[in-house]
Amino acid sequence: MFVHERIEHWKTVLKINDWNIVCQSISEMQVTEALMDDTLGHEFVGIERQFDSKTGILYHTRPLLEDDIIHELLHVRYPEWSEEKVTFWTSLLFGEPVLEHKSAMEYLLPTG
Repeated sequence: MFVHERIEHWKTVLKINDWNIVCQSISEMQVTEALMDDTLGHEFVGIERQFDSKTGILYHTRPLLEDDIIHELLHVRYPEWSEEKVTFWTSLLFGEPVLEHKSAMEYLLPTG
């Protein structure tokens, strides 16, 4: 119940209520790591997004934490953001800001 409630909460905060997000637990043996010669058996949390149908499947090999949910839903809301920017904003929204990011000011100040 916790995960579903938190997903609904963060969908509202991020204004993506029109998305259907489901969770799918997977085995670590289904995950390969390209940086480690495609070896099996790695922890994973990630979302597969279908923008045309506004659906997402949040795959995970371990119990989801709130910052996992925030992070993956930010990928839905802002698909053009870099991984570093999503990580930065996850830390802010989760209440544990990591301001030593080299681009922190770029992410906080308007550009243009």
